[in-house]
Amino acid sequence: MISQKLAVQFLVDETTTCSMPLAPHRFRVQRFAEHDFVHFGHVRVRAYKHANRWRFHEPDIRKAGRTIAALPWDPYDLVDPRLGDLDQREPASASTNWRYSIRRTIQSAAYRAHSNDGCPCGTSYALHEDNGWALPCGLTPRSIAERYGNHDIACTLPIQTLVWSKETWLIPRTFATILDRWEEDQHTLRGTAQVCSGCGAHNTDPDTWRTPTTTGWKVLCPACATATLRGYRQELNGVAYSRVRERGPRAEDYLCTLCVPHRPAATWDHCHDHDVIRAPLCGSCNTKERQGKEFLTQEGSIQHLLSCNGCRRERTLPAHHRLAALRHHIHRELGTSGCTWPTHLCVPLTAAADGSYQGLVQCREMRHRAKDVQVTSSEAESVLAKLIEAGLQDPS
Repeated sequence: MISQKLAVQFLVDETTTCSMPLAPHRFRVQRFAEHDFVHFGHVRVRAYKHANRWRFHEPDIRKAGRTIAALPWDPYDLVDPRLGDLDQREPASASTNWRYSIRRTIQSAAYRAHSNDGCPCGTSYALHEDNGWALPCGLTPRSIAERYGNHDIACTLPIQTLVWSKETWLIPRTFATILDRWEEDQHTLRGTAQVCSGCGAHNTDPDTWRTPTTTGWKVLCPACATATLRGYRQELNGVAYSRVRERGPRAEDYLCTLCVPHRPAATWDHCHDHDVIRAPLCGSCNTKERQGKEFLTQEGSIQHLLSCNGCRRERTLPAHHRLAALRHHIHRELGTSGCTWPTHLCVPLTAAADGSYQGLVQCREMRHRAKDVQVTSSEAESVLAKLIEAGLQDPS
């Protein structure tokens, strides 16, 4: 078994003579958010988790590299990607729709250029072209390829190979075939029924029954999870994380304290500022807590953070959650009503040395009339104080 880092090196070795623009190094940063496979082009490679690390079989990696390298490659054999792009709107599975990804990259390039330099012909830039495959005013094919050529899809670099035909973009046939097969396989994997390891029931919703563990995914239906795992009752309140990490108990023996319905926990969430256990969380909730961006939208999140005795005593939150709390407050006060965009995209904020914050409110519906926002240090402290006091008074 080999690591992701070594797998990248083997992929590089197997594709050295391949003229197709590839990004083997991106194989290392792909995440296992939905299944146990990583794609190199359209070739799926099975991953195995051991001691909380993902590993691969070397023959599988080498076979994937050789398969891609053996494909016929003619950069001048071009096809029109619009033929497979029946719906120009954002697809339900945008992360695995390569046509949508390319369109959005080109549109983002145009929006950035227009914001920085304006439109040379004096007209306003329209974010969405009629078909999404236009060459936006003010940009050239070369400028897009130079600046965004490293945008990868399934460890390939299709934007480097795009050709402008005076009315639309064209793409080499080999790339279109690879990415079509990758997209189809991703949909197949996502639609595969998950089997509860307890009762054998089937489920096709990837976000409800499955949780990561140190040895791979665990799939339990809510009934089996509740029957076989313990609910957390604050029995480790005030205990140091370093002690629990060394001596147990295991978080995997508990239910996640935030999920509804409850899923198996995967790790002990803890306050890094005070080294104190908060509660067991599943991998998804723990990732949200670590990133901080949208964690506070979960019910019970403030109470969870304040289960740390040090944070309760000091009436504070970890730094990344303080920033998120300000974003949510500003978005609620100044953002577009009903906006469903993540607040870290709608309200980018920058902290100053004096404790104040500067930023923008730029919900998608108001992109061309974004509002400047400034929050003084005292205003920020007032917002946070009210949020914390409400959390302390909430009996949940």
